Amino acid sequence: MCDDALLGCDGARLQYRPTATLRPHPTYQALCEPIAAIRRRRVAQQGGPIREPLLIARDGTILDGHARWQVAVDRQQERLACLECDVTNEEALQIVIRQHRTTEGVNHFCRIVMALELEPFFHAQALQARTATGTTGLLSNLTNGEHRDVRKAIAAVAGVATGNVTKVKQLLRTVVPEVRDRLVRGDVRIHRAWQWRTLSPKGQRDALWAHLHQGATKATIARLVRAHAETPNPTARPVDMAATVLSELGRLDANDITIAVLDVPGRAVVVTRACFDDLQKESAR
Repeated sequence: MCDDALLGCDGARLQYRPTATLRPHPTYQALCEPIAAIRRRRVAQQGGPIREPLLIARDGTILDGHARWQVAVDRQQERLACLECDVTNEEALQIVIRQHRTTEGVNHFCRIVMALELEPFFHAQALQARTATGTTGLLSNLTNGEHRDVRKAIAAVAGVATGNVTKVKQLLRTVVPEVRDRLVRGDVRIHRAWQWRTLSPKGQRDALWAHLHQGATKATIARLVRAHAETPNPTARPVDMAATVLSELGRLDANDITIAVLDVPGRAVVVTRACFDDLQKESAR
């Protein structure tokens, strides 16, 4: 199960534990619960009792096998085979992250966020190393090289490039909940969200909306343009629609309007049905 003997899994013991005495790792559960349902559904498709051992800490915290445990709970399976590891809290979290590196849904962003909880631990290790070598100076301050070592340690646990660790740390200070949720789900990549970090909250939401809907919006525009081109006598003349939109758009509350820039040929203004209805009402007054 565990690929790192240094984390205390080399002597894991097989035991049968009551299902009710096991619990998910809190960090994994808090971050990955929204995407864990996919894995639970796949495990639930397998008939019969859960037989593959879970990987757990001595206190019953699950390190690997969250989906299997949840399915066992749902099926009221009383006992589960478990490989018990004698590990510290920091080692347990490292195992959770490493065991889920290739798990579908636990992407780079999720693993980095989990690994960042180990930052104080790696800082303490760096300070202890300085003390052991007799380095002078304030122990509360790490050198630039030591900071880089801490960042490398976090990246190594998460299985990512060190640059992404820095980006995620910056993101977590400014990202709006909607973007964070899409990062967790894998709908937005770290670099793209990092490019939005200096935008206002509304600007981030607008950028997210444009990113998520760009493909669908382009397809809709193309379909509507084709339908209009094939209609010899459209009931609503384009010039009338354009005049309504352009003359009345400025009367709407700018805070309620999302702007999405689309790379489409020619000159076009695309509005939602709700927006156009509002524009018509303004024009009729």
